[in-house]
Amino acid sequence: MYKNLLLLLISFFLLNNCGYSPIYSKNIDQKLNIELVDFSGDREINNSIKFNLKRYNYQGNESKFFIETNSEYTKSTETKNLAGDTIAYNLSSSVTFTVLYGKDKKIFKFNEKSTLKNIASQIDEDIYETNIKKNFGELFSNRLIMQLIRLKWLLNITILIN
Repeated sequence: MYKNLLLLLISFFLLNNCGYSPIYSKNIDQKLNIELVDFSGDREINNSIKFNLKRYNYQGNESKFFIETNSEYTKSTETKNLAGDTIAYNLSSSVTFTVLYGKDKKIFKFNEKSTLKNIASQIDEDIYETNIKKNFGELFSNRLIMQLIRLKWLLNITILIN
């Protein structure tokens, strides 16, 4: 009985302190002073990016990140059957972020691709495609947040060195 309890207690402490954390969990606590200046391109991807960037927005006294966004989205035929009907689509999206932080101007470009199999119901296919666009927007905004945190950290280190 005591051995089982001891084994359970030891395994709890070992598994609890293994150091696992999701990749984006460290970004949640970060507060950035973001101002979204201009959005052009695909509306659904841009709305997803806006929604995700607002989670990190903090109106403080520090320098602002001014962000301009240009998104592109294409849906092209990947494969067709013998009758000429489309079996699968190739979905690709790219976003260019122009970031002004203080005197620095940085341009970040991200790309994503996905394959969408033809679904019998056009409504279901449109819903699935919209979900893919939202996921693209979330991926792009998470990558941008990681770059902004890195940029802010590098500029703060440079100021401390000088």
